[in-house]
Order: sequence, then C-alpha cells, then structure tokens
Amino acid sequence: MKLNGQIALRKARDFIAAQGGEVAPLSISEEELNPDTQDDLTLQAEPLESTNSAYDVPYNYPKDSNCSEFRFFEDGRQRTIQIGYIRATYPDNLILIPVHFFVVAAVILERQDRKLTLWKGPLIKQGIFVPKSLVPNQSVLDEFEKSGLEVVDTESGDGGAPADYYDMRRRALRRAKDLRLSVEQELIGAWRADPAAADNFLVVDGTLMNMRDERNVERCIGVSKSFGSRYFEISKHNQIMQMKACQRSWTFRFHDPEGDLRKGVRERASWYLRLRDKRRADPEFGLIRVEISKKYISEAATRADRFSRSLLSERLPTAYPAPRWDKHLYPIRGCETYLSSVMPSIPTISAAMQG
Repeated sequence: MKLNGQIALRKARDFIAAQGGEVAPLSISEEELNPDTQDDLTLQAEPLESTNSAYDVPYNYPKDSNCSEFRFFEDGRQRTIQIGYIRATYPDNLILIPVHFFVVAAVILERQDRKLTLWKGPLIKQGIFVPKSLVPNQSVLDEFEKSGLEVVDTESGDGGAPADYYDMRRRALRRAKDLRLSVEQELIGAWRADPAAADNFLVVDGTLMNMRDERNVERCIGVSKSFGSRYFEISKHNQIMQMKACQRSWTFRFHDPEGDLRKGVRERASWYLRLRDKRRADPEFGLIRVEISKKYISEAATRADRFSRSLLSERLPTAYPAPRWDKHLYPIRGCETYLSSVMPSIPTISAAMQG
C-alpha cells in the first residue's frame, strides 16, 4: 500500500512520537549540507582524438536552432530531511538516532508538436530512513511498516558497533542516492521497453556512471552540469575551459588509475561541450560533460558531433533565471519544474511535523 504525501508525513511524525523521540525538523536538506558532484574522481581518461585543440560543432545559429533529434528527457530528484531523533541505549550507552523523511522521484518528458508532455507518469517513493535494529520499540516499528509507512534501513551491515550520529546522517544521504538511482533506472527501463520510444535516445540529467543496466545505457545520453575535478593534465584541462561556445573537446574513454581500460559496466565515452559564450564569465560557464555508451567508442567523434549539435539546440529557450541556467537544457529544466510540483517542499515537510 502506497501512502500519499500528507499521510506519509503524518505517519513519520507519529512514528517518532511513538518511539518516545523528539520531532525536530531541520530547515535544510542533507543534499544541501553535502552537495554531490557528478564526476567520478576515481577515473582517469584516455583520449580518442587529438588533444591539440578544440573541435567546432557543425551548428549554425539561428538556422539550426530547431535541429535537435531528441524527443525524450529524464531527470530524477531526491530530498532527505531530518525530521527528528530517537533516544536509545546500546548496550548501556545513550545513542541518538536521527530520523529522516525522504522522497525520491523520476520523470520523463516527451516533446510532441514542439510541446513537452508527461511520458506515462512519474515514479515516486517516500518514507523514512532509520537504522532498524537500533530502534528501541520493534513492535511499534513493525506496526508502522504494516500500516504502509516505508521504512528503509540505513545500517552499515558490517556487524560492528553502531556508527555515531553524524555517520548515520551520512548513510541516510547515501541511501537516498541509491533509491533515486534505482527509481530512475526502473523508469528508464520501462521507457526502453515502450515500442513508441524505439530508435530514440533519452537525454538524462547527470552521469551514466552509476547505471548498471547496459541495455538502458545504450540509448541514454548523460549530461553532467557540475564537475569535481579534472581528468587530464592541467594544461589540457585549462584548454577545455577556454573553449568557445559551440565547441567540444576531444572524445575520451575512462580507465582506472593503474592504466587498464575499464571493460566493465562503468566504461563510457565522453566529451566536454560549451553551450554558451563565456565572455565576462567564469571558465566553467555553459560547460557540460556528455557521456554515451561504450558501444559507440569506435565512432565516438562522429557521435559527439551529431549529439552535440542536438544539445546545442536544446539550450534554447534559455532557462534563466534558474540556478545554473547557463548549463541547462530547457527540457531538463522542465523535468525539474515538474518534479518540484509533485515532491513536498522543505517548508511543507517542516509544517507537517508541527502537526
């Protein structure tokens, strides 16, 4: 039984009270406290083209402003709010157990007649995060789960002593990311199986590195807007950051620090693309990183020109004044706006906790 948002929030509040805990919602999410970058810093890169200079994408504005071949766009979001805590003993020591309310959601929008419409429906999951075995009243925990409240375990599973308060909070954030990725992959799998989507690519907000289903990845194009580090020597990376609008970097494939090519599920082809003119702006203004399946590594340069041309078309109309509008694809901004409308906001969650 799935609970609607208000009922789930009320049950989450009642669960804390029934455990003798304190309902004390924070006004900021774990995602805001610990923002996640979209780069995998354990990887390095092997160029597939010459790194001597950037490459001009065959794109002419305004003639090519409607040249995109893409119809489908996907985004997922997560929100993890600490709503209170429970006191417990382990074995004779006082411990404080943070309780988080979470909501994860994913949506795909389809462009029809130049308008973005909802493909099928969104996937949404919501409930609470707690380390289950530490909850003092297990019978109450069981009752709430049977009533429909989704309780997700955040224990580390290493069999050791319980982690401290801050480590339990960090684990809640990691579990939220895992749940969001599973919801996104479930939705993408359903899209891939839809005959109406055959022979189409799906533009995905974020990296494809965490996707383990290669059948999904084959028809996805990942777009990362935030970077945590560089994959090339400093001079080459700075060369990328000096690219002009409508230029792309050389294509590359990933390998591990020991130099062996990754033959597993995390191997991807990638390149950087400048969406907008960076004059009087920081070096990363309008800069995105694109990923595609390892299936296309042998034709990476051709695919990079083709897909970059479409992505440059998708930057219009401009998503200003949205945060990071310079890196936004307009349809992805549409996905974000839709998800914001169906997910409870932080003020809504805080108000529900107050009764």
